[in-house]
Amino acid sequence: MNFNRKDVFIGLVIVAVVILGALLYKRLKTPKVLPSPAPQTVSYKDELESIFNLTIPEDTNTINLKDVSGGNARGIATTNEILVDIEDPADGYFYQGWLENPDNGSLISLGKLRIAKGGWLLEYNGSKNPEYTKLIVSLEKVFDSKQETKILEGSF
Repeated sequence: MNFNRKDVFIGLVIVAVVILGALLYKRLKTPKVLPSPAPQTVSYKDELESIFNLTIPEDTNTINLKDVSGGNARGIATTNEILVDIEDPADGYFYQGWLENPDNGSLISLGKLRIAKGGWLLEYNGSKNPEYTKLIVSLEKVFDSKQETKILEGSF
């Protein structure tokens, strides 16, 4: 067989196209793993300070209260205040604050939250019970010592 330069060149181009196509196909089928961003801690402090029109000192021990009910409520607590951005409860219901001892599950009622400047507020003295490090806000129908529906929680 006699090959001329044109036939050899066309053959090399075809081989090159097939190889490049195979490499491109392999690259497109390989899953891309993106580096995961570093976890960020969301703080509601600035937003809630704006809602309640107050300033929480920087050296105050605070915790975020996260919605555990599947809603979009949020809050922040110090050792003597609970500030919550949450929708108003249905008629006949109210929000109640609780301290929980995570070691044995015992609860102390802190009382009912009250509406204040666009959100809900409860003032309490958490320094009396240092072993109670979990704070809970629940939706209640009856004001008693039984917790009904957890809405927000966080731990010191």
